[in-house]
Amino acid sequence: MKHNFIISLTFLAIFVTSVFPIGDAVAEDKTCVLRAGTEDVRLYVQDKDDAGNDQDKVFEGWIKAGQSVKIKSQTGRISYSYKVRSGDRTHGDNHARCVGGNTIGVP
Repeated sequence: MKHNFIISLTFLAIFVTSVFPIGDAVAEDKTCVLRAGTEDVRLYVQDKDDAGNDQDKVFEGWIKAGQSVKIKSQTGRISYSYKVRSGDRTHGDNHARCVGGNTIGVP
């Protein structure tokens, strides 16, 4: 009887460990959505490191008014520059967190 209990307990432990891995850390989701406002907007997005230094380019291109694009950051911190189609001015050095699929509105 004691032998059957130990075998059952061993199988239960193996099952629980396989379903709920011990020690696996859940990685932070470093994605976000960039959404254009009422005008088409051109974006240039870069990752930032912990010190605020520019890293790799994440996205460059146009987003149509009311549309969005999902991006994945390596660091969870981004900076972006944008220009609306109707204007000549570029608005740069905007900082944002890119985590958990958050939405970042761009005018």
